[in-house]
Amino acid sequence: MAVIAMHYSATMQDIASGNFPSLAPHGSLAVDVFFVLSGFIMGYTYLDSFRSQDTWTAYPKFLGKRAARILPLNAFVTVTLTLVALVAFWLSGVNPVSTVRPDNAFLDLLSNLLLLPGLGIGNSLNWPAWSISVEFATYFIFPLLLTIVFSHGYRLLALTCFLAVLGMYASVWPGLNVHGMHNHPWPWRDLLRCACEFTLGLATFRAYASGRAARIFSRDDVALAISAAILFVVFFNLGELFAMVLFPALVLALSLNKGRIAALLSTRFLHFLGQISFSLYLVTDPFRGLAQSLVKMLHPVPLPPYLGMAIAAVCAVSMIIPAWFTYTLVEKPSRGALRVLLSGRASRRAVAAASQGET
Repeated sequence: MAVIAMHYSATMQDIASGNFPSLAPHGSLAVDVFFVLSGFIMGYTYLDSFRSQDTWTAYPKFLGKRAARILPLNAFVTVTLTLVALVAFWLSGVNPVSTVRPDNAFLDLLSNLLLLPGLGIGNSLNWPAWSISVEFATYFIFPLLLTIVFSHGYRLLALTCFLAVLGMYASVWPGLNVHGMHNHPWPWRDLLRCACEFTLGLATFRAYASGRAARIFSRDDVALAISAAILFVVFFNLGELFAMVLFPALVLALSLNKGRIAALLSTRFLHFLGQISFSLYLVTDPFRGLAQSLVKMLHPVPLPPYLGMAIAAVCAVSMIIPAWFTYTLVEKPSRGALRVLLSGRASRRAVAAASQGET
């Protein structure tokens, strides 16, 4: 929601008569929280399977489940945008989707289906998908990261975390802020940023699983203190990197919390937002141009700043509706179907291998 609020603030700012504050200043940092949280969740979900099986058995299953989680919705959004643009261009000569290039539609469609634009390959049709692209690329080194982070030596873990922080600094260098780095000609920066924060997320899960941090990090005042430190850094523009290095501590505190904060995060509405969060993130951007055109049609003169801010807020919240539809009709059923298909193939291979062993 922070990313969406930030984007819609920028969208309405373009047609406003004066400046107004963003609904989510530094909202792009929510992506960094996501990368850390993703590493934590991958460790939480898959560590036991990698420990109980050899890597060559667990790894394909891991990649298959991640593909089932990410690829169907990305394919739906990508194909929908391409079809809308091409059909509209064929019927009227006007392309309503600026990211789609009718003369290069097939290659762009292929590169986006393979999640390559985030790695600097091809033209992105849906800009937020860059983060999904670099995270999926990080999955290919997941067994290596597991081995390093969950080795018995704490010195290696400390060195790994130190190198991860250095990598985060390299990803935003020469400044300390994420803002503007996507325009840099080196696409590896996004991948480095993701891999380093993903690694810190795995290290956070190791601290969580050890149980040694629970006595301190389960308290409300600790979670509030970490949150206050992050807000202080962001509010006074001390450098987003300093907030980014605090995100592992934030994830640890929120995951271990046993107080009022845990009760708040367990409410039905926030759980619902968590369920649709992937759809919410991936389907929102295409609506920004549509929303801006609709506002300009209804209000031809530039918006007063207060009205622009209010409309941005309404638009951001309204994105829950299409996200719920795509989650219900596309993401959830396609993910389940693909996982059943993959598990069925794995079962057939296991039966065939057993049969060969018997003969």
